[in-house]
Order: sequence, then C-alpha cells, then structure tokens
Amino acid sequence: MRKLGLMLVAIVFFISLSIQTQVQAAAKPISIYIDGEKLYPSQAPILVKGSTMLPLRAIFEALDAEVLWNQKTKTVTATRDNTTVILKIGAKTATVNNKIVSLQVPAQVLKGSTMVPVRFVSEALGETVKWNQVTQTVNIITVAASTPVTPVSYVTARVTGKNGDGRDVEISFQKSQQESAVKEYRVLMVKSANSNSFNLSHALSTGNYTSIPPSGEDASITLSSQTMDVNGELLRSNQSYVAYILMVGKSGVNVLSGASSTITLTVTSSVGSVTSVTASDVSDYGDGRDLSVNFVRPQNDTNTSSYRIMVVKTKDISNFNLSAANALSSSNYTLVNKGTSTSVITVLSSSSRDTSGELIKNGVPYTIYVLAVSNNSTISSQLSLGSSSITLNTNAATTPVITRVDDVSNYGDGRDLLVNFNKITNESSIGSYRIFVVKASNANNFTLSSANAVSSSYYTSVSKTGYNISQVLSSGARDVDGSLIANGISYRVFVMAVSNNSSSNTLSAASSTVVLSGNGKVTAATNVSVNDVADNNDGRDLQVSFTRASDESNLNQYRIMVVKASNASYFTLSTANAVSSYNYTSVYRTGYNINQVLSSSARDVDGDLIRNGTSYRVFILSVANGNTSDNVLSSYSSSITLSNNSTVGKATNVQVSDVSDKGNGSDLRVSFTRASDETNINHYRIFVVKSGNADYFTLSNANSTSYYTTVTKSGISSYINLLPYDARDVNGELIRNDVSYKVFVLSVSNSSSSNNVLSTYSSAIVLSNNTTTEVVTGVKAEDIADNGNGSDLKVSFNKPSNETIIKEYRILVSLPSVKLDEKAASKIENYTFVAKGSSSKVLPETATDIYGSPIKNGNYNVYVLSVGTNESNALSTGSLVTLANNSKVNAVTNIAAKDVADSHNAGDIEVSFKVPSDEKNIIGYRIFVVKYTSVPNFDLAKASSSQSGRFYPVGKGDFNSTLDPTLLDSDGEKIIEKFDYYIKVLSVSNEASGNNLSAGAYLINLEDKSVTTPVEMVTNVIAMLNTDGDKPSVNVSFSANDNSVTMWSLYFQARMLY
Repeated sequence: MRKLGLMLVAIVFFISLSIQTQVQAAAKPISIYIDGEKLYPSQAPILVKGSTMLPLRAIFEALDAEVLWNQKTKTVTATRDNTTVILKIGAKTATVNNKIVSLQVPAQVLKGSTMVPVRFVSEALGETVKWNQVTQTVNIITVAASTPVTPVSYVTARVTGKNGDGRDVEISFQKSQQESAVKEYRVLMVKSANSNSFNLSHALSTGNYTSIPPSGEDASITLSSQTMDVNGELLRSNQSYVAYILMVGKSGVNVLSGASSTITLTVTSSVGSVTSVTASDVSDYGDGRDLSVNFVRPQNDTNTSSYRIMVVKTKDISNFNLSAANALSSSNYTLVNKGTSTSVITVLSSSSRDTSGELIKNGVPYTIYVLAVSNNSTISSQLSLGSSSITLNTNAATTPVITRVDDVSNYGDGRDLLVNFNKITNESSIGSYRIFVVKASNANNFTLSSANAVSSSYYTSVSKTGYNISQVLSSGARDVDGSLIANGISYRVFVMAVSNNSSSNTLSAASSTVVLSGNGKVTAATNVSVNDVADNNDGRDLQVSFTRASDESNLNQYRIMVVKASNASYFTLSTANAVSSYNYTSVYRTGYNINQVLSSSARDVDGDLIRNGTSYRVFILSVANGNTSDNVLSSYSSSITLSNNSTVGKATNVQVSDVSDKGNGSDLRVSFTRASDETNINHYRIFVVKSGNADYFTLSNANSTSYYTTVTKSGISSYINLLPYDARDVNGELIRNDVSYKVFVLSVSNSSSSNNVLSTYSSAIVLSNNTTTEVVTGVKAEDIADNGNGSDLKVSFNKPSNETIIKEYRILVSLPSVKLDEKAASKIENYTFVAKGSSSKVLPETATDIYGSPIKNGNYNVYVLSVGTNESNALSTGSLVTLANNSKVNAVTNIAAKDVADSHNAGDIEVSFKVPSDEKNIIGYRIFVVKYTSVPNFDLAKASSSQSGRFYPVGKGDFNSTLDPTLLDSDGEKIIEKFDYYIKVLSVSNEASGNNLSAGAYLINLEDKSVTTPVEMVTNVIAMLNTDGDKPSVNVSFSANDNSVTMWSLYFQARMLY
C-alpha cells in the first residue's frame, strides 16, 4: 500500500505542473522513481478538469493488492496491508481507512479502466517527494528507505532430518525491528572452520545464499537439497556449519548477524522410494475426483508401512522436501495402504486437498509426490521425485466459487458474516443461489445430496444478479443443523446454484474456516459428548465432556443444559439465557477441557429430574463476564437415553496359535469364548502383550492403549480371529517372529470405559517359521528351436507336492563354471518368472542369464529357485544344456553328371548324387547348373535365395535322372553346348537358416552329337532375263542332288555394260 500511495503522490505533484481543461493524456512523459526503482503505470495519466486520473486497479494489482468490484453498487474496494480504499463511481467522496475524503473529480470509467483522482491519496501520506523540472522526474524517498537497519538479534540452526544435505537444516531468526527498511534477508551457510574470518565483505561477495523476503513475522525456513555453502559446495554429511543472516537494506545499508551455533549433518538409511509417479486428469468434477495418481512400489518395501500421495502446487515445489512431507497434516494428503500390486493407481476423493490445505480444483498446476512411510524408527521415510506438472481442465464454471468469508460486525449473529462468491458462467439455467453455513467439524461430510435435503429455514437464498455476489447474512440466519449462527463456532460456508431443474443443482467447494467473535464476547464450547456411566437412574449416570472455549479470557463459567431431544431444535441462546439456575449445572473454567458427571439432583431445562428412558441432548452455554448478549451457546450433543448398562461379562478360554509363516501379525490366530451375556457389550478388543509384561497389564492399561484389534460383537459362542498383517503389540511394535507374547481380550461396555472387563491372559506363544519351502526336482533344460535367443530354451521340472507356502518359481540361467547357492540365488534380479502351479516354461526372446546378458547359442547351467511366502527359498540342482543351431542339414555327396542326349538344352544332362544318411530336417534338394565363370560367387546365401527356374527341385532320396529341358543356369540364362558348367546341389532344411550347399561340384561340357552330310554343288545354272510385261524377271534353272538340302540361296551380281 505504501508504494501505491507514493505513486499517487507523484501523480498529484504532477497536477500542479500541468492543468488541462479537457480529458487528454499528459503532454510530456513523466518518470516516477520510488527509492531509486522506476514504476511503470499500466495506462498513462489522464487530465480531467485539471485533476490527474490514474487507473486504480492496475496500480493495486501491480502491488499485490486485492480488488473487489461490486457491480450492483458500482463500488471498488481495494485493500493492501492496513489500508483500505473504497471508491464509488460518480461519487465526490472516497473512504480511506474509514475516513471520508472529498474528491475534486469523481471516480469514473475512462477507456475501460476505473480512473480515480489521486490528490486525496497524497493528503493521507507523509513521504518525501522531489520534483525535477528539467528531467520531468518525480523522486520519492520513503520513510523506510531512510531508516537505519540493525542485525537480527538471534540466528538458530538445527538439524531436522538425516538426508545428509540441505533438506536436514532448519534456520530461524527474529525479524528486524526496522523491517520496513529491509529489502531482503539472506541465509548464508559457512563451514565452521571458516567462521572466525567470515565478515560483511565476504557475505556481500558470495552468490550462494537463500533469499527470504520480509513478512512482518519471525522467519523460519528449511533449506533444499541443492543449498550450497558460501564456497559453492553442496551441504553434506559429516561437515560442521554455522549460519549467518545478511540483512540487505533498501537504502543500500547492509548488516551481518552473528553466527548460529554449530550443526553437523548425518545420514541414516531410508526405505525404498516409489518411482514413475504420474498423474492424469480422468474426470470433470472440478475436485480431487478428477485426479488419478499412478506409481510403482519399490522392489523391497518390507520397512514401509504405507504410502502418502501429496499434491503440491507446482509454484511451491522448490520449498517442498522430506521434512515438509513428514510434517503434513493427515487432512492434506491421501493415504494408500501397502498392497501386493507393483503398480498402484489411486483416484483421489472430492474432499482431497493439496499440501497447503486447499481443496484440489481446476486451473491450478500441481506436481504429485509420494511419501513411502517407514515403520521403523531407525529407518527414515523416503520422498519420491515429483511427477510432471498437471493442470486439471478448466471448463466453463458450473459451480459457484467462494472467494471470501469474513467477520464484518459484532452483533453475535448472522449479521456478522459476509460471504463473497463468484457466480457460475452461465446463469440462464438457474433461478437462485443458496448459502449454507456448516460447522467446520461436519464440512467434510457435507455433499450436494446433503445440501438438497436442508430445510429452507436453515439456508440463505440469494437471487442471481448477473454479477458476482457479496452477501451479509441476516440476524435469524441458521447453520444447516438449525442452530442460530453465533460467535465462537468454527464454520465453513458452501454455496449451491439452484437449477430450474432441481436435479441439476451444483454445490461449491467449502470456504476457508471462519470463527465469528466480538468485543467482550466469549467463544463456544465444542465437541460436546455424553455417556451413560452408571446405573443410579438419575443425573449421576450422565457424564458430559466438551472442549473448552478457545478464548476463556472473558468467560465466567459454563452451564451444562440437558434438553429433551424433541425440543433441541428449538433451544436457542435466548432460551438458554432464561433457564432457571435450578435447571442447569454450573462448571467453572479450569484452563482444561471439561469432563463432568452430573449430580443426583440434576434436572433438565424443563425442571424435570434426569431419569432413565428419556432421550436427551446436551448444550453448553459459555457465560461471559459482561452482558448475557455476549453469551454463546454450543451445538447440541448426540442424543442419549440413560439405561442400566453396567453389567459387562468377561471373555474366557483365550487361545492362541501360529497358523502361517508371514513373519507378521497374520501368523497369529486368537480364539475366545464370548461373555455369557453380551447385552451391555459394544465390541471386544484383542491385546497382544510381551510375556514379560503380562503380569503388569491391567484394565487401566487396556483402556489407555490404542494398539489393539477390534472384534465386532456377533452373538456366536466362540470367536476365531486372524490378526491383520500390520497388527502391533500394546507397545506399538509390529508383531514378529521369535518374541514371546500373551494375549488378553477386553469386553468393551456400551457406556463407560470404567465398566470394561479384561480377560485373563492366554498361554505364551512364540511365532516362528514352521514350514520349509520345498525344492523342485527333475530340472530339465532343452534346446527346442533355432532362434538364437532365449526362446530356444525350454525348462521343465517336478514341482513340490505341497505348494502352500510357494509364492513363485524363478528360472536362473548361469554359465557352467558358476555354482550357485541358495543365498546368492535369492539376491539375483535377472531371472524368468514361473507362476505357482506351473512346472514348465519356454523362455521369452528377451530372457537373459543371471548377469543380464541375452541368452544365445552356447553352454549353460539352468537352476530353478522355489520362492517361499515366508521369506525362505530353496534352490534346485543345475541342468546343463547346450544351445546350438539344430536345423543345419548335411550336404549331398558323389555328385556326377553326363551328356546323354542332343536336345541342345538342359534335358541333355543326367545328374546323380548320394543323399545324407540323416534326412530328418531335409525337405528336398535343388540342382544348379553354374557357369564356370560364376562358381566363385555362387555360395550358400545365393543358392538359398535363387529364383524359381534357375534350379531343378527334387524330393528326398538318392537321385539319378535328367534335368528339365527348360531349366536355366544359375544366372538365369539358357544352357548351351560347348560351354563349361558345374553341377551344385543344395540340401534344403525345414528352417531356412539350416540349408547346406554341396562342397563338391561336377564339371560338364555339352556336345553337338548330330551327323553332318556333305552337300553336292549344283550344276547347269542357267539365268534368263525376261522383259515381257510391266516388270522384268529372271528365270533360273540348275541341276542338284537335293536329298539333304532344305533350301537354296540365290545370289545376283550386278554388272555395268558399256
């Protein structure tokens, strides 16, 4: 607010320098500096009738002030620190801190901004303002900037964790008495060995510090894992440090505190951290139900009791660490019990809150962390890495959003309560809003269904206006329980948008908590509870307890008022103030919560003696030292009807047995015979006590401890109960093996704990592992394929006859030279899982040996580990196996070929060869005719991939036959005579990778075997030219022996005649 005022002072100063008669922007730009820092208004000043107008909203929001606009009244309320400015559009007065100030020009809307004349602000401020006419600059020097600063009076450093880094360090110090002059505090960590020489010069020269802005309160901060000392080294374990606080003044004057006491960080072991934390937006409720969280449990979570999902605003994650996580209230995280699934998926609830205590909602970036909670005091909990930031989808607002609830007056009723809320985006489908005031203790259970069921007398209706609503309740306003709204009671407020169709109503999230108070008034007692503690048939049977008022400074006494339950809804503060002193019980304040048994003469507010068989509710009236108008009435208790409850029977015949081998409470079975009469018994409680302490365990001990197992009353003659896995003894320690225990059973009375009855203890029992995990036998490893990976290996075995305590089997593949034992095998992480009940498995392609190397052809020794549920394992003997390419077939032998015809093609070639002795994996053969020039490049790969037509396929068995006349050579060309060819044969396997090409070949050259007959020369050749007709012709005749001639060719030679 101070800088706002200074800004306005500067602009007012400008008014005297430039007065215009029309609305216009300032003629010359004016620079404004506050303590040397330049300010940049969002809109240039505008002159109206000689007054400078400035956009108020822009200035306030730039200075982090809150601005509330009331559309109905056209009023702006701006608040920051202790200053409140109220302006109404068109009004010639304004209010500053409840004082009315006249304005030369009314506030008005110009160019879309609410503009205000600034002279009235300058009249309220006393800062120093200097104007430089030459440079058109306003320099403002604040009172804070000229105030000298002194060092903080103390610095405390303490170790709060055992991570071995900055997360373990908490620094606290007292704020400066002149904090208005402080720009920032810097936390500096210095190795203790360097402390004597550390001074202000060193402090100012280092960039390694943690900055804290002034807050008006003493400061406390937990450092981060990345915090460094002034030398730039991360804080680490086994190194001692001291802390200093450097105060940086606004005027440039800096001071250094003295050193804190010395601290040394240490490291402790921690539970395993969860991994792969992811968050998803899975719905559109606008609350925690939209958020699904998925994470992977650590491989070993033996020392983990549970997990806590923590939703952190992404802007706050720099300050979120293990210490902050451990300190969170249970209402600000979601508990996830430890289960058996490796991957955990949890959808949060509508009441889930982030770590700041706010309900989860749309439009806020969140980062999710998961805390693994240790169950051992010597092992620390572990915080996961954060998820990626997630923002739940922000759709058009369908529910009202409460922005503020305030105590605005001192009537002691609903008129003190102001509720501000934002309307829904589209109001066309609604008729009105309803404001519900709910006691904070019941707010988590208040739902849309609850709101729809509330009587019209117990909420406030508000008509829609088209604008956001600001509503003060009436004097007769009541909470949803029907009680008049009163001082001293903690409330939360809800707002419901009432649809034109009632089935479509929507309910807001709960507001922040508000407690009304007043001058001289007292606060209400809370948590009023009642118990039937005796059987006197009068007031001595009724015990009343309640939590004292939060402020008893103005309290004279409490009055316990017993009201018939049928009249409780009509019992008000004015009724309580009028009750006769004979008809209530007075209790004077003690500084503690009250627990009071009434007297035999106690009466209800109607004057009737308290008796069995009548239903009552109890109120507590907090009586002020002053007027009765300052008194406050509590909410009423639950109803109670007194009866004879005292006789409680004892459980007998308590028996214990060890029934499993989990090493926890689920191994312990407890049975007992019920009490002969269970009429006055509410339930039973099982207590596990170390045998050495059993003789000293009394009813008082049983009533006071919270470590027990509840058994619901069912009326059966004998109860048999298996304790849960996380059951604890009465000292809070988890039940485990090798400890001697005795067990008690407590019969819990319907009325008072003083009527409870404890059984005698059982015989002693020491839990142990009673069964041994059996080893598998007959392990057999086989090579069943030729893929060159784990899928070639099949492992089978004989499983144990009794698999009761078998959890799973693990196939371990090792080198033959490695001899495994059970201890080493249990720690190996590279194995193949086999489910209980199975006795064979073909390994997956990705299977590895115990070292993590992919399985391939070679020699291995295969083991099977039986994994027990009782943490005992058993290792089989090994089975040797050699993985190889078994589909490889043998080549043919004795290849021969000869030229047996004269067809001038491949049909002339007769080929024979001898097949291998074992044709098991052979599906046939291919005969190739290869040019001698192509033999060097003709290999197995080329033969296996050759196209059809370039080889002659034949079936299994020895071969001796001619080839197909249409066969081409291996290059795809026609086979011709008088050319050297080689004959090659490919043995074709049932697996392509197993083919084999003959090593040998047979050379052949085809010959032309046809007989040539000499042709006789023709004789008597006569050629005659015939010129008759259009075309001349030549007639040729000759004599010849034409028996072997198929044709003759005639040749003519032209001659020139001269």
